[in-house]
Amino acid sequence: MKKALLLCFGLLVLLAADLKAAPANVNFASERGIPFQLVFDGRALTRNVAREVHIDRLVPGYHWAEFFIPTGYGRSVSYRTRVFLDPGLETTYVLVTRQGYPPVLRKVGAFPLRGGPRGGYGPQGGYDPRYDDRGGRNDGYYDDSYGSNGAGANGGGYNGSAGGNGGYDNYPPNGGQYSGGSVSVYRPLQDQDVDALVNSVRSKSFDSSRLNVAKQALEQSAIQADDLKRLLGTLDFENSKVELAKFAYPHVTDQQNFYRVYDSFQYESSIKEVQDAAKR
Repeated sequence: MKKALLLCFGLLVLLAADLKAAPANVNFASERGIPFQLVFDGRALTRNVAREVHIDRLVPGYHWAEFFIPTGYGRSVSYRTRVFLDPGLETTYVLVTRQGYPPVLRKVGAFPLRGGPRGGYGPQGGYDPRYDDRGGRNDGYYDDSYGSNGAGANGGGYNGSAGGNGGYDNYPPNGGQYSGGSVSVYRPLQDQDVDALVNSVRSKSFDSSRLNVAKQALEQSAIQADDLKRLLGTLDFENSKVELAKFAYPHVTDQQNFYRVYDSFQYESSIKEVQDAAKR
């Protein structure tokens, strides 16, 4: 009887694991490179400001996103809204800030994650990056002079929470993120971007040139651990690989898999040097 109960319990555990929804990824980017700060499900994700933010391994469903947008007048506009993420998809949102109008967040597409189920959809209607903004600010800040168009003053801010029950603190449990998830303020490199980068680095004659090209490409980009391993394979010298790995660690989107790059090194001392740098 005990064996039967244990077997049933084991089957229930396996079934629950199978029923766990596939994770979701999300990208947030500003339409014209306007800097912003992001609080996602109550967590401040940007230490300073960013123009793009990537979050992976999120629990699918509804999440809260709050943006703080500098205006250039010593204060910032606050815009808060709710987003829905489909399981197994990477969804991209664009923060639109136009003169005379309050901020708005628009979904522009969703595509399957690597190794996930097929599906997804391309750019959505209603988003047109071409617009007439003559007479607007051109100093890298958002112009919030939209007068009475903004709903909810809040010190000049805009409260965009709609469609929900209005509960500000109704965040998903555990921050809405599965274990092993990460946050990046860099633009994730797609498969074709990685292929092009690897080919470009390989075309250089010297390690110093290869290292410079790789660093320049990663400066404002994010990369997966396996792709970084490919990139390290284009370098000849151990010290060059160590330098690139140390530089690239903050740009790795799946840092739980960073151990995979250690296969690129010949010496244990190199691995330890990279590990020590990653802990700082």
